[in-house]
Amino acid sequence: MVLAAARPQEEIAEASPVIIEEVVDANSDIIRMESVQNEDGSFSYGFETTDPIVQDVSGQIQQIGDNPGVVMTGTYSFVAKDEDGNDVPVTINWTAGPGGFQATGDAIPQAPEDPNAEAQAQAYAAAGGVPQLAEPEQVVV
Repeated sequence: MVLAAARPQEEIAEASPVIIEEVVDANSDIIRMESVQNEDGSFSYGFETTDPIVQDVSGQIQQIGDNPGVVMTGTYSFVAKDEDGNDVPVTINWTAGPGGFQATGDAIPQAPEDPNAEAQAQAYAAAGGVPQLAEPEQVVV
């Protein structure tokens, strides 16, 4: 299965310019840009800029349930400022596939530990490992 999207070129000429100076240093240059599309449907692409932003992605077609899908892995990195204005390198590694999108990295907030986790586990075990759910309301249409 192949999917492509495009728009007429005349719309590009009529479109308003996008100002990106606030997001990306307008003086940054692309120092690496790669893109590979293989006959089996697998692919990879990546780029690196002088400001520095780096992204690398790879993917392949896999059977997901009854349908084919695309499974991808990637990483991106950039430099952010901390609360004192110091440069801090940020790297995020991610996967996207049957389990959904999953990202890891020091910059991703972590959920606090659940103070009730032990009590919930004990209650779950006491119920025979079957959660006790409330009966669903019946809706009359």
